Amino acid sequence: MKESLALLARASGRYHRRSWRAVSVALAATSLLLGCFALAALTTALGHPEPERYAGAEVVVAADQHTRHGGVTAPLTERVRVPRTVVDLLESVPGVARAVADEEFTVRTDTVAQLPGRPWPAAALAPWGLLEGREPVAADEVVASAGLGVPLGAELDVRVGQDMSVRRVVGLAEGPAALWFTAPEAAALAGHPDSVDAIGLLAEPGVGAGALHTAVRQALDAAGAVDARPQEARPAGDSGTLRALTGDGRGAAESLTAQPVRTGLLALFGAIGGSVLLIAGLVLATLVARALRQRARELALLHAVGATAGQLRGAVAREVAVVAARAALLGAVASVPLFVVLWPLVTAEAAPYGLALPVLPWTLPAPLITAGLTVATAVLATLPATAGATGGRRSRAARPVDAPGPSPAAGGRQAGPGVGEAGPALPAPAARFVGSAAPPPGPGGRKAGGLVLLGTGLMSAAGGAVLPGEGAAAAGAAVVVMVIGCALLGPWIAAWMVAVTGGVLRRCGGVGGRLAAAQGRADAPRLGAAVVSIVLVTAFAVVQLAAGATAQRAGEHQARATGPADGIHSTVLVARSELGEAVLDRLPVLGVTPGDPAFDPGVREGDLAGLGTGTVAVGADRARTLGAGVGDTVTLRYGDGVEESLRIVAVYTRSLAVGDFLFDRAQLAAHVADPAAPVAPVRTPVALEGAALESGLSATAVAGLCALALLAVFSTLAVSAVGRRPELELLHRLGAGRGQLWTMLVLEAALVALTGILLGVAVAAVPLLGFSWAVLDTLPWLPPLQAALIGTAVLLTTAAGALLPARRALRVRR
Repeated sequence: MKESLALLARASGRYHRRSWRAVSVALAATSLLLGCFALAALTTALGHPEPERYAGAEVVVAADQHTRHGGVTAPLTERVRVPRTVVDLLESVPGVARAVADEEFTVRTDTVAQLPGRPWPAAALAPWGLLEGREPVAADEVVASAGLGVPLGAELDVRVGQDMSVRRVVGLAEGPAALWFTAPEAAALAGHPDSVDAIGLLAEPGVGAGALHTAVRQALDAAGAVDARPQEARPAGDSGTLRALTGDGRGAAESLTAQPVRTGLLALFGAIGGSVLLIAGLVLATLVARALRQRARELALLHAVGATAGQLRGAVAREVAVVAARAALLGAVASVPLFVVLWPLVTAEAAPYGLALPVLPWTLPAPLITAGLTVATAVLATLPATAGATGGRRSRAARPVDAPGPSPAAGGRQAGPGVGEAGPALPAPAARFVGSAAPPPGPGGRKAGGLVLLGTGLMSAAGGAVLPGEGAAAAGAAVVVMVIGCALLGPWIAAWMVAVTGGVLRRCGGVGGRLAAAQGRADAPRLGAAVVSIVLVTAFAVVQLAAGATAQRAGEHQARATGPADGIHSTVLVARSELGEAVLDRLPVLGVTPGDPAFDPGVREGDLAGLGTGTVAVGADRARTLGAGVGDTVTLRYGDGVEESLRIVAVYTRSLAVGDFLFDRAQLAAHVADPAAPVAPVRTPVALEGAALESGLSATAVAGLCALALLAVFSTLAVSAVGRRPELELLHRLGAGRGQLWTMLVLEAALVALTGILLGVAVAAVPLLGFSWAVLDTLPWLPPLQAALIGTAVLLTTAAGALLPARRALRVRR
């Protein structure tokens, strides 16, 4: 039996190689996209902050930059500091040669707008040494990095916060731009004399990093050392235990933004991953099922002459597996060099956050796993396609003897009376063929399932429009549900499309129009499959592009209405429960000076004059999410992990421009990494750290998914066109002119493209309306250029997929 299945699969694969060609291209592209995505997710998961300032320290002791709530962990964006007394503790640990305290603060000079200031002893942790001069010993002496171009002996006007003084340059050092002060002066200027940012440990000769780490860990645990946060202000889930970092982990003590950015990227890949797998599965299932449906009569004939249903399914599955394995392997191999070239380009924005995302050689075989997933998806798609040929209503309707085929006289055609490039009506045999009654589009269960999914998508989007806060953003999942519903309803959509436009086609399209109307009525599933592919690419592209464009436009409008103001940016975390699960939301916030007449966040309730110690103002959308208003209390965790209950004194509407919470600037400054940093003008919408990097990666992923969806449109139409060659040749021999057939194909392609675009826009509009109206208080907006690009891409792809494969069948034979 196995030999028979293998023989049948090989013979069928050779005979139908043209039908499999388009499917192979789509399989290779799917495997390539999944391979790139797998490499991107794996590389991000293995990413880490690159150690630079502490590259020469064997061990770095720092606070835990994470907070916890109900088993959920989130990174903190502001510095959690270490008590200065821990320095003396570590000095006494066996194997420690020096314990060096480090802290960083912002310095401005008359020549440089902003650069870091640090204690000179911390330069040994890199290590960076002197190039000229000597180390600072007096409070008014500094060492400058050689890259600043400051001459030795120069006097600089140095400003730290509100402190302005003249400092003399007594040395020039290696390393990036910075000013180095004496340790006592740095402690005074940093503004937190009882704590430090981190402590770097230099080992005695012969002591390895592993042995030193063990000794330091034991000393910290024995002393019960914790971070500098007050015990009463530390959240219940945070132990405050200090961390001893070695190797690449030392970079976590340098960069505060690397971990939040990495976490955001992983969340982004998780969200996109669902779309990738769903779209890839839908594309492959549609293509494979369409290629096999064209062979329904062949499979029915094999079934009629004795082949069992299991033998047919086995033969088809083996045939598809062979085709899919070759294409998927090709796509997986091609994904490696493509990823290696593109990844550094799309992640260039990661460098400013100190996040290293190297491509590790041992991760490169990962696309082989996604290639196997691609093959499995293609094989699973054969099950419903072969079921119709081996049993049920469709197999009884598709009898083997009903298949039309080309005339034995393949070398030419016999022209009938009145046949020409624009001849009159078709002869009776052709008219009977193209006007024959079509079998039912599909079983009633499929129609019911499609209607249920469409209704579910509509209710999800409608519910999102009335849910508070991010509940509306979740309505974006409605587009996925509705596209699947359209896929199930594809034959009925096509039949409705032909019924609506059939009269116009027959009246205005001549013989070609009558042929297009008749063919659409006779083969609605074929048109339905093509329409669904266009709905997929249109809906996905419109939702992804319009959601971002609408949010950006609304934020810019709010920023202009808010007006300029001086403030400091930070983040807070809100611990809450959602459907019984713990959630930690990181939100952008702003600290401003109350009473600034130029600043107007659109206060709806309360008064910003009440901002001060123990109070906060909240955006209207966030207030709805929390179910709170003026006078209520909200518990927040600042960026440094300190938890505090605050009374709400105002509710404002322009949260896209200023953030979800507004603080008094002095109150928020106590919880930022550098309270001496200069305030920044607020003129643009606020964004979390890494927003530019996430936007670039998201745009790249969306472009890849749209390209795959467009390829699915082309492949679906190409597979259908290959299967129609006998039909087109028969119509040509029965009297249809070449121009009439071209007219038929062009009208079909135009009908499919326009229907798919309109239906895709309608599907996308449902979740977009829910999101934009509830979250942004505006209507969806898509830039005209992007809309034109989507429409043009769909029209060109549809034309190419429907017309190019038909050239051979319509070529004039001489």
